[in-house]
Amino acid sequence: MENLLFDLEETHSIQIEMLKKLQQLCKAHDLSYFLAFGSLLGAARDGKIIAWDDSIDVVMPFDHYNSLIHLPKEEWGDDIFVQTFESDPQYPRCYAKLRNCNTTLIKSEFSNLDINHGIYINIMPLVDLADDEGARNRQLKNLRLLKAITEGTPAITGGWFLKFYSNLLIHFSPQKMRIRERDRLYSEIAGYGSGSSRYCMALAGDISLKLILPKSWFSQAQECDFEGIKAARPIGWKDWLEMRYGDYMTAPISDLQGNKISDFVTLNAHKPYTYYKGKTYCI
Repeated sequence: MENLLFDLEETHSIQIEMLKKLQQLCKAHDLSYFLAFGSLLGAARDGKIIAWDDSIDVVMPFDHYNSLIHLPKEEWGDDIFVQTFESDPQYPRCYAKLRNCNTTLIKSEFSNLDINHGIYINIMPLVDLADDEGARNRQLKNLRLLKAITEGTPAITGGWFLKFYSNLLIHFSPQKMRIRERDRLYSEIAGYGSGSSRYCMALAGDISLKLILPKSWFSQAQECDFEGIKAARPIGWKDWLEMRYGDYMTAPISDLQGNKISDFVTLNAHKPYTYYKGKTYCI
């Protein structure tokens, strides 16, 4: 991994091609997406993927997201795989990735899993939340439980019962019961909000599950320059970046910049991940 940044430059080129495919299908099916998190940050700073970032991040309204991930495989072509916990049963995230099947990006945390390990972009749903605080808190507990079950890691926030119940499901319940509860939660979450609710949340990592976002920030898309193409960002992009990163135009010191070499097992833009099975993953 001595040439990590060089490899990431090639990785970024492949990810941009996947983003173009995503844009094409969103346009064809009247779906909306927005740059998010590190990708939105990179677009704001200098119109590029942040040099040390290993992915592109986008968010979509939940119903648009659900439509996208269930498009026929033929629309994506042979090279791209839509990875969800439905399409790739060992995949331990509650949001989707687009994977390029002819490449390899194996991260340490996933190296024991028999999943698609191609170079990827993240697609995360925006979940509607109730305006009523009590109802919203119940929804948040369900979101944390879904995340815990999918990742196989008991909840660390949300109260003692959520911690106890998630631990019971993950460590002491049959797999069929965990899958049934996961699918029930996902179906319930898909029905959140009334269409007129004022709040939403990105179903992503731990920090995202603490950030309640005004839906007005995502009411319109704005074009922005991103790696030589026109990408979509939410109209409330500045507010979102300030909420998430504070002084977002100032880059962190080098020790805090993104991925470390130890995060990666294998990164190869020219060889399919299947070549490395039994060599660097699923050993």
